[in-house]
Amino acid sequence: MDMKEMRQRSRVLVAKIGLDGHNRGAQVVANGLREAGMEVIYTGIRQTPSSVAKAAIQEDVDVIGISSMVGAHLPVIKKLMKELEALNALDIPVILGGIIPEEDYGPLREAGVSRIFPPGAAVKEIVQYIESIVKAKDWNPEVPGSLTGKNPDALHLSGSRCTQCGQVYFPSRKNCPQCLNDRSIEPVPLSDTGTLQAFAVANVAPPGFSVPHAQGYIDLAHEGPRIFSLLTDYEDPVRLQIGCEMSLKIVKLGRDKENRLTVGYRFRPLKKER
Repeated sequence: MDMKEMRQRSRVLVAKIGLDGHNRGAQVVANGLREAGMEVIYTGIRQTPSSVAKAAIQEDVDVIGISSMVGAHLPVIKKLMKELEALNALDIPVILGGIIPEEDYGPLREAGVSRIFPPGAAVKEIVQYIESIVKAKDWNPEVPGSLTGKNPDALHLSGSRCTQCGQVYFPSRKNCPQCLNDRSIEPVPLSDTGTLQAFAVANVAPPGFSVPHAQGYIDLAHEGPRIFSLLTDYEDPVRLQIGCEMSLKIVKLGRDKENRLTVGYRFRPLKKER
């Protein structure tokens, strides 16, 4: 993979949180990232930690860039990290730029900031750092929008909810087909457990699938949606039972042509079948 290809995939959200209206620096950086070939989502001024976290997930960004010029950076970052944690999205690196006193660097890093860029930092330096982050992410979900987490060993299901009608979707999506609205969707973490509602046993399958194997529909706990999944870790598929409790299992499926690990989800019985 050459640098040009990597830049085409890099997606960066640039935002200013709170009442800080000084946006010239953020705009300069956003324009510089675009010139470097990155996709930039610039949310503008007076955002909230919640709106930034939700936008980052909806836009499937690789990095969140926060600009701060008025000294409120530490409480802002702490609130943003809480919002990301609530959405199981702490895997999205957060970088910070602006007028940041050096004595705040340590607390900001402890809060979760990946890198701090002081005034006068070259856009080229920012570009190189973001490219290194994108290159370091060595996994992709089998189903786009289905998983989120720091690494393949700590992933969770990810969905979206329409704030207008309340419908929850999996995998996550950017609009609600019920309301025909693309502004009412927000990301939502989903449960890793559920109840088996229906299943079928396949005795014929394409290459790469064992036979017989089971697939079914699971109602996720905590009013989650009904999702389809391959089933695993059972002794005999014909002995699975409707209503049995199921739990998420993350599976590693091999590497793609760019040597990135493909990661999928399966569900397995919480208890041994009768």
